[in-house]
Amino acid sequence: MDKRWKGFGLKTRVVLALAIVILAIQAAYVVLEDSRFVGRQSAELQDRADNLALLYAGAVANAVWEYDREAARGQLQAMRVIGGFARAVIRESSGQEFVAVDAADTMPEAPPFATHATVEGNAEIRIEERPVGTISVTLSKAPLELARAAYLRTLVVTNGALAIVLLGLTLLALHLVSRPLDRMTALMQRFSAGNLNSLVPFTDRTDEIGRMARALEVFRGNAIERRLAEEALTKRSEELAVLNQDLRKARDVADTANRIKSEFLASMSHEIRTPMNGVIGMVHMLKNTALTDDQQDKLQTLESSARGLLSILNDILDISKIEAGRLDLNMAPFSVTDMIEDLVALWRPSALSKKLDLTYEIGANVPQALNGDSARIAQVLANFLGNAVKFTHRGGIHVKVEAHPLGHRTWDLEIAVRDTGIGIDKDVQARLFQKFTQADASMTRRYGGTGLGLAICRELMQLMGGLVGVESDPGEGSQFWMRLRLEEADTLPEAASQFRSKDQALLDHPGSRKLRLLVAEDNLINQKVICAMLEAVGHDTALAGDGVEAVAAVQRESFDAVLMDVQMPNMDGIMATREIRSLGGDFSTLAIITLTANAMAGDRERYLSAGMNAYVSKPIDPKLLSLALRQTCGPDVAILHSNEITMTQPTATRNITPSAEQEAALSALLSKL
Repeated sequence: MDKRWKGFGLKTRVVLALAIVILAIQAAYVVLEDSRFVGRQSAELQDRADNLALLYAGAVANAVWEYDREAARGQLQAMRVIGGFARAVIRESSGQEFVAVDAADTMPEAPPFATHATVEGNAEIRIEERPVGTISVTLSKAPLELARAAYLRTLVVTNGALAIVLLGLTLLALHLVSRPLDRMTALMQRFSAGNLNSLVPFTDRTDEIGRMARALEVFRGNAIERRLAEEALTKRSEELAVLNQDLRKARDVADTANRIKSEFLASMSHEIRTPMNGVIGMVHMLKNTALTDDQQDKLQTLESSARGLLSILNDILDISKIEAGRLDLNMAPFSVTDMIEDLVALWRPSALSKKLDLTYEIGANVPQALNGDSARIAQVLANFLGNAVKFTHRGGIHVKVEAHPLGHRTWDLEIAVRDTGIGIDKDVQARLFQKFTQADASMTRRYGGTGLGLAICRELMQLMGGLVGVESDPGEGSQFWMRLRLEEADTLPEAASQFRSKDQALLDHPGSRKLRLLVAEDNLINQKVICAMLEAVGHDTALAGDGVEAVAAVQRESFDAVLMDVQMPNMDGIMATREIRSLGGDFSTLAIITLTANAMAGDRERYLSAGMNAYVSKPIDPKLLSLALRQTCGPDVAILHSNEITMTQPTATRNITPSAEQEAALSALLSKL
C-alpha cells in the first residue's frame, strides 16, 4: 500500500487525501444529523404520547367512575385516527384492565432498519382529586422511522452532491495551480542542465508564481552572483547551525535547572522536617526530665522558636509548590460547621489570653456537607483568625458563615472574620495580598511574620476558583473574607475531621499491649526521638540504618510492625517495602508504617501503592503515630499519651512570640498531617 501510494503523483495524492477527508466529514455529519433527528423525533413522540394520555384521562374520567366500558371505549376509539396510534388501555386502580383499544389500520410499512419500537404515555385518571384508574397510550415509531429514512436519503443525496462539488472545485484549483508549476519545473530542469537560454514565463504575474519566475530570471541572468549568493547562504546556514547549537545548549541548561528546582522542591520538605523532628522531639524529651522553672521557660522558648521556624518554612514551601504548579487539591466531602468549631476552639485560648471575645455564627441555610479541600479552606481561615488575634488588643472577633444557592446543589460559601483591631489604611489594602507585604515595616518589627500568609491565602483561593478580600478602616477593625463556589455533597464522611468519630474512638479505646517494633531510619537523631517516644510506653524497639538492614532484620526476627523511613542509603523505604512483600507468607501482611518528611502531593498515594499500610508525616505527631499503630496492629495497642509527646499550638513565651500567621499555617498543617 505504501509503495502504491508513493507511486501516485502529488496531484493525485492530494485529490485522494482530500476526497477521503471530505467523505469522512460528510459521513460523520450524516451520522450526527441522523442521531439528532432521531433524538428530537423520539422526544416529540414521547411528549405526544404523554399529552394524549393526560388529555384522554380527563375525557374518560366520568366513564371510568360510572363503570361505563362502552363510553370509555368510544372515547379511546377516537384516537385511532391519530397517526402512529398503536394501543390505548384503561386500568382500574387495582391494576385490572378496564378497557383496551388497538389500532384499526395496519401500520405504515417501516424501512428495513426500523426497530418496530413504541413509546408509551401514562396518566392518572382522577375524579375530584380522587384516583380512579390509569390510562396508557402507546404510539408506534413506524412514522418516525419512515421520516428518518426520508431524512437520511435527503442527507445522503445532499452531502453526496456537496462532496462532488467540493472535489470538482478541488480538481479545478489544483489544475490552475499545478499547470504553471509544471512549466516552471521543466524550466528549472533545463537550468540545472546548464541551458540558460530559455525565457522565463509568468514574470509579469504578481502572485507567488510571478515571484518565482522573476527569481528564476534573476538566476538566469546573474549566474555568478547566484553562486556568490549560494556561498553566502552556505555561510549563513553554518552560522545558524552554530546559533541553533548554542540555543539547544541553553535550552538543555534551562531544562536541567528546572529539573533541579523540581527535585529541590520535592526534597525541601524532607530536609526541613527531618531536623525539625529531631529538635521538637528532643525538646519534649527534655520536658519529661527534672528541670528548673527557668530551664522550662527557656525550653518553651526553644520549642516555640522551632515551631515558628517550621511554620515560616512551610509558608515558603507552599508558595514554591504553588508557583511550580505542584500543589494539588484534595476534594472531599466535609462539614463546614465542624471545621469552624474546630478552628474557633483552637484559637479561643489565644483570644482569651488577650481578654478577647471569640464568637461565631453559621447561617441556617449552610449545607451540612460540601465538597471541597477542607484543609486548604481551614488554612485560609486559620490565617484570618491568627491575624485577628494578633492585631486586636481589645473587643472581640466574630466569624460569620453564609451560603447562597447558585443552582442545583451549587452554593456560594462566604466566610468572614470581623475584628475590632487596629484596622488597615485604604492604600495598603490593595497590596495586602501580595507576597512579603504587611501594612508597613513597623508592623513586621512589632508583630513579626513573613508577609506570605495572605499571599498564600489568595493563591489557594484562586486555585480553588474563589476570592479573598478585606474591608477595613484604621482604628475601626477589619473584616477579612473568602468566597468560593462549592458543590453540595450527598453524605458526610464517617470522619468529618482528622480526629472525629471513628479515629477518635479508636484512640480513646483502652489498651496497653506492647509491640516489638523495627525502626528503619538512617538519621541518628530521629532514631533517638522515635525510639524514646515508643519506649516511653513500653514498646520494644530495634533499629535498622537502611532498607537493606530492614529487609534482613524482618527475616531474622519477628516484629509486630515496621516503622519505615523513605529516604535511606543503599535501599530506600519503598524498595525495602516491596522486597519485604515479595517474601510472601506472613511478610505480605506485616504492618509497615511510613515515617517520612516528604510532604509533596501524591507522596501518600505512592507509598500506599508500594505496599505500606499507613502514612505518618514528620515532624511526628504522637497522636497520628498512635492512630496508625492501632489501625494496623489492633485497638488494644499502648498509645502515646499527651504527657509523653504532644504536638500543640505554639504559645507565647516571655522572650519569643511566634507570629499569628505562623500559628495559623502550623495549626492548619498539623490538623492534616
